[in-house]
Amino acid sequence: MVRLSTSNRRKLTSILLAVAIFASLSMLTASVLGRPVINGLLSAIIVGTGVGFFEEFYVQSRRGRWLRSMHPLKSILIYVLVVVALFLLSILLSRLILWDWNSLPWIYRHFPVVLPIVITLSVVGVVVMRVAHFIGLETLFHLTIGTYHRPVVEKKVLMFPDINDSTAVAVRLGAIEMKSFLGKFLFDISAPITNNGGDIYLYKGDGLIALWSWQEAVSGGKILHAIDGVFDMVEQERDAYLKQFGVLPAFRIGVHGGEIVVSEQGDAKRAIGIYGNTINIAARMEKAAKVHGVACIISGDVANALLGSPARLVPIRYERVRGIATEIPIFEYRVARDAAPSAEKSARQPMASLQRS
Repeated sequence: MVRLSTSNRRKLTSILLAVAIFASLSMLTASVLGRPVINGLLSAIIVGTGVGFFEEFYVQSRRGRWLRSMHPLKSILIYVLVVVALFLLSILLSRLILWDWNSLPWIYRHFPVVLPIVITLSVVGVVVMRVAHFIGLETLFHLTIGTYHRPVVEKKVLMFPDINDSTAVAVRLGAIEMKSFLGKFLFDISAPITNNGGDIYLYKGDGLIALWSWQEAVSGGKILHAIDGVFDMVEQERDAYLKQFGVLPAFRIGVHGGEIVVSEQGDAKRAIGIYGNTINIAARMEKAAKVHGVACIISGDVANALLGSPARLVPIRYERVRGIATEIPIFEYRVARDAAPSAEKSARQPMASLQRS
């Protein structure tokens, strides 16, 4: 059986959500108009699939950033126009599939009634999809079924990216321009993370917190692919950053993994929170990257779990973390952008060579 990657499962879930939403609305429309349910259901599948693909492969891509950054009411209007266009296409496709051309005259005669209903229900469908994506499909699912109604212990790997000298950059750019700068940066680095199986747990100031299941992160080196992808993505956007802001974001990454507690939090507003020393240590890894002047620091727990001991994973020292009794071994990960083949060969060192300082 072919196992879908995490990113592909998310895309498929989003498409199925769109189909489910518009199938429900179309069946409601068919019942109101007294039309056969099969026609409405087939149209809904066509429209829902089209909306799902539009959402995942355009709206959520770099090309669709203009739509995401637009005022919500304007973006909903454009989205509704797309849905209406898909609905008009579905009328022909569904008749072609069912070979039911005799019902077309009825549709044309009642178009002044059908179109306002379609527009109204499209607005409802688009708003539901927007809310689901704002909350996060997985978060919404877990909150709905109560996965973390009681605290659950899970083994995770955490990534903490953070911009270097963000205060100086903010002074140079100003508050409004800095917001746009951070918005672009966080968008650019999110795609490589989610495409490699990570979840964006939280956007925080000039960085974020990303989560992986332990097995997903270490098997096949997904966490390393994500790190390389983040740096590559920002490098690919170099000209865009320099043209728009006159500055390229320099940043560092800290990575650590272990057991965390996952639980629902809040009352008037519900969310899923994570707790435990693993989070504090992951944050410390990001600070250690700054102290040691390197792009990425990975804790020994994660480094030792990665198969094959990658050549670009170089031991540094043991790090003392406030509140933790024992010192933690740390490793520099030399990202693909900076590592030449010759440097990789010379950098290969056995894990056991790390000495306490």
